[in-house]
Amino acid sequence: MEAQNQPPPVSPTSTADAQRPSLPVEAPVRPPLRARTVTADPLTADLRRLHVTVSRRFLEKLEAARAALSHSHAGASAEEILESGLDLLLERSAKRRGLVVRPRKPQPAAAPKNAAAAAAQPPQIASAYVPAHVKREVWTRDRGRCQWPLASGGVCGATLRLEIDHVIPRALGGPSTIGNTRLLCKTHNQLAARRSFGDEWMDRFTRIAAAHAERSG
Repeated sequence: MEAQNQPPPVSPTSTADAQRPSLPVEAPVRPPLRARTVTADPLTADLRRLHVTVSRRFLEKLEAARAALSHSHAGASAEEILESGLDLLLERSAKRRGLVVRPRKPQPAAAPKNAAAAAAQPPQIASAYVPAHVKREVWTRDRGRCQWPLASGGVCGATLRLEIDHVIPRALGGPSTIGNTRLLCKTHNQLAARRSFGDEWMDRFTRIAAAHAERSG
């Protein structure tokens, strides 16, 4: 009877485990969300079946666009509505590049009437404005690709975030002409600026731009 009232013996291992501090349990790591991807399955030589995941907000905008185009595109399908929107984006991008259907001829600068008037004019400072005919020629000549030369030969060739760069910077008197401009991606455009003006000036310029963006936001 007395043996039944005694607690069971505790092994040394159990005692050590009880005295050992418990470690925090880490939460399971969630896999990162996959970015929305677009896949297209070929059906015929011209047709593709498009698979894309969209949000409810996108569908609401699609219906709003369908209603807005109901007069000019009555009964338009989702493809027709989306293609109309893409046409507008591409048209706006073409205007930014100067690639318009009927470009205006460049207007020559008015010449001074006499030598005295020419001498009285202040020295010309390179303008930040790039004429439309220059943009058009540069985009056509560079075929819409970054022209930064690579050490391995050839050029960068990027097609995203392209900007018109002045080979001789405007701040150093470089004109906005076809021969002095080229297409560069944003990364190489900033690298070209650092080579021309130095890291200290560019770092200061970057800080000012970031502070301005923060205040504006």
